[in-house]
Amino acid sequence: MNSDIAVEKLRRYKEYGESVIQSLELVSQNPPPQESWVPSNLHESIQRLQQSAQRTVQLASSPVKIGIMGEFSSGKTLLLGSLIGYADALPVSETPTTGNVTAIHLVQQPNFQTTKLGKFTVEYLSNEGVKECLRFILEEAQQRAKATELPDSQLDALKSLHPTREVDINGILRWCEQAWKLQSLELRSVLKELVAFVRTYSAYKEDICGKSYQIDNTTAHKGLRLAQAPINILELSFDHLPPAPKRWENLAQPSAQDLQNSFSLIRRVDVTVEISKEIWDLSSLQGTNEFILLDFPGLGSADSGVRDAFLSLRELTDVQTILLLLNGRYPGGATAAKIRSMLERDKGQDLRDRIIVGVGRFNQLPLTSSDERIIDELLYEMLLSEEVVLDELGILKLAIASANNLTTEKKNIVLLSQLYGLTKLAELSSLVQVCSKEFLSELDKPNKPEETELRQKWQQLSEMLPSSSILHKQLSDYAEDGGIGRLRSLLKEHVALHGMKQLLEDTQRAAEALRKEQNNLNNLLEEIPAYIPVEESSTFFTLREAIENVVTTYRRFQEDLEKQPILKNRHSIAVSEVVKNELTNKIFFDWSEWTLLFDRTQNGTISLSKSESIFDEDEVDDTIPTKSDDFYAAFVNTVKEMQGFAHEQTTEAVTDLFNKLSTDVQLEREKLSSILLPEKEKQIEQKFGKSQVRFFRNLLRGVDPAKKWQNLIIQHSGLASSAAPINADILFPLARKDDKHQNGQIFDWSPDKQFRVPPRPFNHQIAVLRLRDEITASAGLHLVQYVSQLTKQVKSSFSRALKEIVDNLQELLKSKNEPLLRYIASAQEETSTPVPPWLETLSQIPTISYPQEMSH
Repeated sequence: MNSDIAVEKLRRYKEYGESVIQSLELVSQNPPPQESWVPSNLHESIQRLQQSAQRTVQLASSPVKIGIMGEFSSGKTLLLGSLIGYADALPVSETPTTGNVTAIHLVQQPNFQTTKLGKFTVEYLSNEGVKECLRFILEEAQQRAKATELPDSQLDALKSLHPTREVDINGILRWCEQAWKLQSLELRSVLKELVAFVRTYSAYKEDICGKSYQIDNTTAHKGLRLAQAPINILELSFDHLPPAPKRWENLAQPSAQDLQNSFSLIRRVDVTVEISKEIWDLSSLQGTNEFILLDFPGLGSADSGVRDAFLSLRELTDVQTILLLLNGRYPGGATAAKIRSMLERDKGQDLRDRIIVGVGRFNQLPLTSSDERIIDELLYEMLLSEEVVLDELGILKLAIASANNLTTEKKNIVLLSQLYGLTKLAELSSLVQVCSKEFLSELDKPNKPEETELRQKWQQLSEMLPSSSILHKQLSDYAEDGGIGRLRSLLKEHVALHGMKQLLEDTQRAAEALRKEQNNLNNLLEEIPAYIPVEESSTFFTLREAIENVVTTYRRFQEDLEKQPILKNRHSIAVSEVVKNELTNKIFFDWSEWTLLFDRTQNGTISLSKSESIFDEDEVDDTIPTKSDDFYAAFVNTVKEMQGFAHEQTTEAVTDLFNKLSTDVQLEREKLSSILLPEKEKQIEQKFGKSQVRFFRNLLRGVDPAKKWQNLIIQHSGLASSAAPINADILFPLARKDDKHQNGQIFDWSPDKQFRVPPRPFNHQIAVLRLRDEITASAGLHLVQYVSQLTKQVKSSFSRALKEIVDNLQELLKSKNEPLLRYIASAQEETSTPVPPWLETLSQIPTISYPQEMSH
């Protein structure tokens, strides 16, 4: 891809992301309110949009990055020193020394002079970054614990320790102490790292998390060296694991010891390196922003391997080219292949076209005496080919094959001797330093006779191979300057041809993710106007308040009604009591039978002599009742009358209930009289459908119960229609003449009584009184039961009607029926509330244009 076009596209993507960020800054000055009508996922959408925009700008303005990865102790840091022309720019040793992601910002400096290092910037993980790293370590601990005999209960306990808002430091340490009891090297390794991580975090937390510090070179070299790992972790007791470190004496500036104590919380180390054109000419990379080398921790560290993997994967997200360094001392190792698999699993794509392979420490390739003899013999071959050399030299073939598996291009494989490259650079000028005085003695190693002799043989072997052979180029470059010059050229070429292309693709993916979030936001914003609260008119407010009051009144009314076992009249006397009293009066005072009997009573004995009128032409009917059947007609008539009386009294009680309910909602009825217009019922049916009309009808019923549904309750309760007459035969308490009995009960004073008993004083009168009481009691008992049955019917009808009205009014008050409520209140013609400023600002974001495609 043309570099100028790539740079222009990156500029456009950057402007696109910045436009979104600027609009979001305006929104932050007047953010969406935390109110119920604002969609809860709006804030999440804004947050995702912010992250996508920042990611786009970050990538579009990002320098091209080359990540250097390899096995632990493969000489990566020394290789970096060779590339930039200063051996121990970072701590270098034969044993692993650095365990951090180190970003080297390359800047070209004029004239041929010693490479200059600026101050080191140490950046610590933020609190959120600590949680992410901790989750990563806990997941690894979970995987390793599954391979042991750890109980399921402890595995479940570990899952609960994954941090969300807070880190349960004590809980994690308790779990680690329990799991430490298992003799598992793999598990103990991650447990030791986990303990160190949480103890370090507990010591520092807000003191250093999320902060950056500038430190000088001396402090960096001392403080960024790895601590020594224990000899045998299986013999180490949990109590002897390192305790939490001490707090810094000076929180503004860490010492070397402070850096070592807080090592596990370091996110990245940055340093700017000024490098001469004579060492590494970067002038052709102008227009590609800055050029950064990222030195990643060697994977396999005993103390921080999992944490290192987390940081590496995190930083590798933005790396365009990867330099994988193999260890020439141990060719054929599986670590490099594992690194590639890990990266591809994390990125989800084949990365081989983005990988350059360096076979480091090639000068230490483990050649046997037999291999050396074969090399000598090959030097005398006439027509030597790459295939023959590799077939004869198995150790070389293994080293090359391991590298071939990691990249798509054989020309992307370089054979390296980091020290020899520095030695050759030092020969160019005595004025240019390529290392510190402490490291100077190391530069003599490549010039030792045995190494010089072997290097010359590799040179001779390369000259015997065809010039088109890849192996010819690889061996030649190695013999010339340890392959460092070739690696610099390859990296520069890869940045120019592939790095920019990859950076542009990464940025384009981020920009497309940003456009997707714009669309998501737009979909949300289209729904919001429907939820913006309309300024409530006084009519709407009155209607809503009145409905709420009606619902409250009806509920209270129903509660009071349920408490009444029997209905009461307006004087608070139970209807059953009124009916019973009326029955007693009617039987006692309206029945002539009692008068006739008492009139014929002398000294408590009834006389059967007939009364005669002084007027001869008038006949006197004063036949007295002498048997039970003589009372039956009066009894039937009275029961019939009393049934009607019970209906009248119950209906009156129902009417009184409605009058009371109507009075209770009188204020609401008066307030809504001008709102609840009858003609609206048809309008509602046309606008909202038949199913919605019931809300309006029940609202009418609710505010005017006496007119709207009093008669309905009376009808449903069986009070209006002619009820089935009460069966007086069943209620009559005295024996009667029937098919089986010639006579009913014959009283003692009857002349028809076969076995008459001589009357005693008052015995007839007592019998009459008892007879009256028995008839009254029998009718009264059944009439009270009848009234009770009427009450149940009334209360049942009331409950059904009240429930239906209350349920409908409550439903009407719900937000989904607000349009109908507003229509009833005639608020449908009111204008909506003006669009809030924050919504106007947010609405501008989806209109920000995605950059147009450019022709290549």
